[in-house]
Amino acid sequence: MADSTQGPDSFVFKTDRPWPNPPLNVGAIVGHATPDSVRLWLRTGRTGQFTLLLAPRDATLDADARAALRDQLGRVPLSLEDVEALETGTRRLDFAIEDFDADTTVVLDLDGLSPDTRYGYILYFRDEERVLLGHNRLRGFRTPPAYEERRPFQFALFSCHMPYKESGLFGRRTEVRNLEMWDYLGATLERHGHHVDLVIAGGDQAYTDGVPTLDIWRYLNHRMRRDGDSLLPDEASMLSWYRDIYRGYWGFASVQEVFDSFPTYMVWDDHEIGDGWGSHQLTEDGTGDGVSKMLPGLEEKGLTRDEGLELAQRMFRAAQQSYVEYEHSHNPPTEDGVLDYSFRRGGCAYYVLDGRGRRDIGRESFRILGREQFDRFAAWIEGLDPEETAFLFVVSAVPVLHTKAGLVNADERWVIDQAGLGDDLRDSWEHELHDEERGALLRALFAAAARGIRVCILSGDVHVSAVFSIEDAEGHRIYQLTSSAITYGLSRAISWVLSAGAADSGETSEGYSFERLALYADSTYALISVDPQAGESWFKLYGEQKLERPESLGGAEAVPLNHSLAKIRLF
Repeated sequence: MADSTQGPDSFVFKTDRPWPNPPLNVGAIVGHATPDSVRLWLRTGRTGQFTLLLAPRDATLDADARAALRDQLGRVPLSLEDVEALETGTRRLDFAIEDFDADTTVVLDLDGLSPDTRYGYILYFRDEERVLLGHNRLRGFRTPPAYEERRPFQFALFSCHMPYKESGLFGRRTEVRNLEMWDYLGATLERHGHHVDLVIAGGDQAYTDGVPTLDIWRYLNHRMRRDGDSLLPDEASMLSWYRDIYRGYWGFASVQEVFDSFPTYMVWDDHEIGDGWGSHQLTEDGTGDGVSKMLPGLEEKGLTRDEGLELAQRMFRAAQQSYVEYEHSHNPPTEDGVLDYSFRRGGCAYYVLDGRGRRDIGRESFRILGREQFDRFAAWIEGLDPEETAFLFVVSAVPVLHTKAGLVNADERWVIDQAGLGDDLRDSWEHELHDEERGALLRALFAAAARGIRVCILSGDVHVSAVFSIEDAEGHRIYQLTSSAITYGLSRAISWVLSAGAADSGETSEGYSFERLALYADSTYALISVDPQAGESWFKLYGEQKLERPESLGGAEAVPLNHSLAKIRLF
């Protein structure tokens, strides 16, 4: 809980963090959506009494009508009754935020909605009689159509949001870069409008270690110490660091315009915890240097390796709590401690794998997902009915296929080491340590393909976008689609190495043949088009675009001029 008992290591009352942008204070995320329900995540930024107002909203409101509504909602004070009078058919949900235990976040389950309907929503603060969300920009979402309506639809895929760079003398200033990609994504989603059903955030939505000025692991190295019998910093302070990271990375208006307008499904990857988490050896068997890599200042601070292990585990627990608060809480509900999940959308099934929460390179087998999660996924996929499931999309933040196996497992990788990518390659599904688990995953996917289900793996992580087809000996084919990164700029040297690692074609160690159909090393996002009735799907990759405000639209809306960089028919 954030109160005056917070110690000197906490960020709760810290005002000198070097964010170049205002961090998120009040915000919303439209989460898991069904034809008659939506999970809506809110951050109020304060304690008190609140009301959510929800009403069907005409999507054809012209610019003047929208501006007039915003002006009316922006009046202070404004009674709740006056707000309700502005929207017809308004539903009201009262709730309270009594403390800071969840960083003033809450998830509201909105039930009893109508399929394929546009809703507007307003967050009202009763204590001050004013609107907190919906006055400066109208918020809204559309529910998906009924499950039996297998109409064509699209969904977006992105990963790796790291929009910062160091600048100034000794790199002490933080600047923003590549943020226009979020404007392009928002404009693309708006342009396709009614046909976009959901967005998948495929990992690394925030970076705990993106640049040194904002690196909380670097901060830990600076602040870790022993004070009498206490090993500091404590876990409560670390939790405040992780929350601060989310608020900073998500503080951009263009990011919020995507999150609060389209049902968005999220999964974490290593940078929401720490670079390469789970692929370092953090156990006391002497087989790795994970602790010394993540906490190089241990010896200087007079701390032992065991104390370093304890600090690292505190960081993981704080990372998981903040991940649940900011990302997982608005996904489909799961049992406590379970972070993988599934959902459906008109003839398509989705399964989102948790590749970080159970990842442990020190385990004897199934080091990425863990045996329990894999068995849960395998049972789920075996239960799919091909008559009901035309497509299966499996989200794995780290690609199952990306680099040449020899490059991943080679003992002498001078180019890779010089580029500083060794940790990323050891993190790969293709590393020889993961042969058993990768083989089991691919067998499960090809078994579904053999039953007539069209299978695609969706991924991010590697800062290179690519499309691969993978085929077994019987001619069954699955695809892997990678979209990465949306705001992460790489040097040409590193982009070249990562691109060079993606082979044109070849054979996996399991004997599957593969072919690379597309490769792009700059910032990207993607749209996947699906027609469940026809059994067709297209992958469209988008990069940097030009935005104009055409006179034909009254100059009111920014429209991307160029279309996708690559358009590949999958099925």
